[in-house]
Amino acid sequence: MKKTIFITGGLGYIGSAFAKEAIKKGYKIILYDSLIYEQNRDKIMSEIKEGKQKAKVKYIIGDTRNLELLEKSIIESKPDYIFHLGELSSVYMCDHNPSYTEDINYKASKGVIDLCEKLNIPTFYNSTSSLYGNQKTMKLMIEKDPIPTPMDNYCKYKLKMEDYIKAKVSKNKKFKIIVFRPATICGVSPRMRMELLPNHFTYCAVSKGIIKASELDSFRAAMDIRDFVNGYFAVLKKGSWKNLIYNIGHLNLSKRQFINGIQSVVKSELVTFPGIGDLRNLQIDCSLFNNEFNFKPSISYEKTVKEISKWMKKNLIEIEKTNFAGILNMSLDRFLKTI
Repeated sequence: MKKTIFITGGLGYIGSAFAKEAIKKGYKIILYDSLIYEQNRDKIMSEIKEGKQKAKVKYIIGDTRNLELLEKSIIESKPDYIFHLGELSSVYMCDHNPSYTEDINYKASKGVIDLCEKLNIPTFYNSTSSLYGNQKTMKLMIEKDPIPTPMDNYCKYKLKMEDYIKAKVSKNKKFKIIVFRPATICGVSPRMRMELLPNHFTYCAVSKGIIKASELDSFRAAMDIRDFVNGYFAVLKKGSWKNLIYNIGHLNLSKRQFINGIQSVVKSELVTFPGIGDLRNLQIDCSLFNNEFNFKPSISYEKTVKEISKWMKKNLIEIEKTNFAGILNMSLDRFLKTI
């Protein structure tokens, strides 16, 4: 019998993509989301269900700061797993809203993790590989490497949450929780995100014929969202894990390589603009996760770019007409400066 999974942030970029695949596999899915990005709920739900009205999925409008509603919803749903994905996810948004970020990504997240422990429900939590920051040497970062002082509020509270979870697990060995440090996730999802580096650059290529970038030799780890979702299923299939924190990703590419891959699919020009983007420069080693879960990402960057490009061309008029409504995790003004 397939399990029930409760997802905070269930109508987000990763949550909706995971829900869509989980439903195909026969899981019952509960989506808990506050629609903070004003995303189109009906459209996303339709894509998640793929037109199947009897799909095993339920949606609850809820904020993770409302612990009373969250606890009631979880108890009524009786999930076998909780995926806590309901945090602000964007360096720019978190820096623009520091107190809001602390409320949601730290204070509320602590409450969610406390609740998962209290109800004794195995939990999945996404941290970020961005914690590795701006590395000065060409090294594949592993989970045990020292973490530099965070450069932004997004990483600041992800690190604080990791520390909080570590302390909780050290006191309660029976609490099952796994923490992922994902690469930059990219590709097409029921709830699309525009400002992720490969998605963003592909949009620029399709719509403007120009990709603006700086720091072309800085590296970033990347992974197609379907591969990432399959990583979740690898853990669910095994049902247990030996460690607390895992890097998960596929490719380590420089910005120049990201752009070259897009230019091989979409005719476009590169224009260098100093000061555009952030200062991250990192590569990650994912062998700990891959070896333990017999996991091997399989989707090429070229295939990902082709599918992003196809989505952009199909939706270009609509997304520009509506000022990118529901697909930006940052302010419109800030995004427009980069395109």
